Amino acid sequence: MVDFPGRRFTVGSPDPAHHAEPMHEVEIASFRLADRCVSAADFHAFLRDAPHDIDHTLIDCIDPAFIVNRAGAFELRPGCGDFPMIQISYWGAAAYCNWLSRLEGLGPVYDLGARTADLGRDGYRLPTEAEWEAACRDGRPDGSPPGPEECNSADAGPACRALRAGETQAGTFLPGTPAPVPVASLPPDAAGLHQMLGNVREWCHDRFGGYAPGYQRHPVGASRGAFRVVRGGSFADPAEAIGPASRMAAHEDTRCEVYGFRVVCQG
Repeated sequence: MVDFPGRRFTVGSPDPAHHAEPMHEVEIASFRLADRCVSAADFHAFLRDAPHDIDHTLIDCIDPAFIVNRAGAFELRPGCGDFPMIQISYWGAAAYCNWLSRLEGLGPVYDLGARTADLGRDGYRLPTEAEWEAACRDGRPDGSPPGPEECNSADAGPACRALRAGETQAGTFLPGTPAPVPVASLPPDAAGLHQMLGNVREWCHDRFGGYAPGYQRHPVGASRGAFRVVRGGSFADPAEAIGPASRMAAHEDTRCEVYGFRVVCQG
């Protein structure tokens, strides 16, 4: 976990393609963000320990999944443990956060039955998009885009592509096709975070909605709706579309190979 201080800063982008207009000032409290996405091995540990906490409405175990369901049990495919947990819905990620909170004696944030969250609790959760953007900007303070060997995007260079799941025969990704790389296999950014940009799109806490103008304190997204914010882009996205301010919407029940997540807790 990497510590980030509370602050006021400007979020958003004037580029309409980023869906982040208008630019506006926000205030956030201190937080601690994982330096990497949750791996398939991390998630499999949760499934072994609490197999009844999650089902196929929250996780897709069909190819090219790194975790499959055989004979009624979740199984980690050989050579897949270091790759990011993919094909996981928003609420599947929330279930993992609750398990991790219980494991460390913290208060679970999510009520999966009611599909609600209490951010006043001290447990693990998904980052708000303002937290995610603050951390990503800290990692690239000069605003420069990551190079082709730093970012597993559609434009990744040969050294990065050589780490992809298809090249190492992980899951059922095919050689020569876009695919994830292991969660800490590329160099960290200036904040010590791995793959904030590229590899997998990361679930954020917030419901997706248009930005409102003016200062906001501790923003947590739209008040209603089933679409959540995803950040950071993926191995399938062009590098030019990936940046600290770029945001996308995904239905919270989506389970796709380009979606993953990392956890956050109070600072």
